[in-house]
Amino acid sequence: MKILAFNGSPRMTNGVTDRVLQKFMDGAKEAGAETEIIYPAKENIKFCAGCFSCWIIHPGKCIHKDDMPIIIKKFKEADTIVFASPVYVDGITAQLKKLIDRLITASSPFIEERDGHQRHPNSDDNNATKIAFISTSGFGEKDNFDPLIHHIQAMASNMESEFVGSLLRPMAPGMEDYYNPDPEIVELILNSFRQAGHELVTKGKISEDIQEACSTPLFTMEEFQRRANDMFERFIKKADTKKE
Repeated sequence: MKILAFNGSPRMTNGVTDRVLQKFMDGAKEAGAETEIIYPAKENIKFCAGCFSCWIIHPGKCIHKDDMPIIIKKFKEADTIVFASPVYVDGITAQLKKLIDRLITASSPFIEERDGHQRHPNSDDNNATKIAFISTSGFGEKDNFDPLIHHIQAMASNMESEFVGSLLRPMAPGMEDYYNPDPEIVELILNSFRQAGHELVTKGKISEDIQEACSTPLFTMEEFQRRANDMFERFIKKADTKKE
């Protein structure tokens, strides 16, 4: 199995999104999968121009000269795609959305009805049959992920792929050392992401129990709010000191 992940965090390897994604990929590799992570923030990816040239004038080929042809090739060759993004203003990041929009070249302009819904068919050489979603949030409630999950699930339907689960990490900053979290809970959470990757490869899906374990609370809602506000106060004071 080939698993290709897109980490849409602008912080790339310097955040909790990558930390949990790496654990997921570690579990997948342990189960025998071939894995790769692409960081859109460091790739040369231009915005979709909406010209439809890739559908009409030269099918499958975009007008832009950038890194997307290589990414599209890897996308088509992968069996499973993982989209990973922190929650930014109630949605996925601009870096990931820009890449997703350019995946239009892997589909056809013609419209067909599937499952009672009009959709565009995929190109014949697209192998991706499964899609998973990993996300982190700076808030404690899990419903902050709902708009993103709905988006990725809709994409999976349009891409004729099975949506195999959402691995959600609320209170994500709370996993950082400066929040002083319980190390045993942090280890439990990271191990759950690793188990999720292993389970996807060995069982073809991610169980509800593992998905819930990835969202294990680090603090009460009130305690997380207090620690977050204290942290930002410290950061602001430190920045003010540097200004002086």
